[in-house]
Amino acid sequence: MRVSKNYFLQLALILIVCKTAISQENIVLGFGPTLELDESIVGGNLRVYYGLNKQFCFGPEVSYFPYQEINDEYQLSIVDLNFNAHYIFEINHKLGVYPLSGLNYTIEKERLIEEQDMTAQEEEFGLNYGLGVHYNFGDFFIYSEFKGIIGQLNDQFLTAGVIFSLKRFEKDNHHDKSDGNSD
Repeated sequence: MRVSKNYFLQLALILIVCKTAISQENIVLGFGPTLELDESIVGGNLRVYYGLNKQFCFGPEVSYFPYQEINDEYQLSIVDLNFNAHYIFEINHKLGVYPLSGLNYTIEKERLIEEQDMTAQEEEFGLNYGLGVHYNFGDFFIYSEFKGIIGQLNDQFLTAGVIFSLKRFEKDNHHDKSDGNSD
């Protein structure tokens, strides 16, 4: 009978930990314009992040830069696929800053303007690093971040956009001390 009690306690502990983790989850969707700094081309960024809690989140994002003229001879297009993680340091209840790190896969295509059927393509993996800031407006956040890539296709980007919460954090059951109620 001792084995079954021990098993029951372990199972109960696992369920409590899982319930706590699930009750703090958050899923966000973000998008906005992004600027590639080396050639000054403009694209769009889309991201979906999963938050384990209010400080740590991670997820995939993609930036797409359609063909744009770099000089009189050629055009450049970039697809930037990332899996990044952020740890958010809250400055106050509205403002947060975060370092970012992650994995990157970049596809760069160049083509001659005169002969658009002649293209060159490079594909490489890299590591992401960067720093961002966001501001909470309640139902959404605005953000701005710098991201660099270390690898064969080193690059740097500035991105700004908006983030919407698809699933919100569960509220604490504590009463606000300003309403006269205390815990």
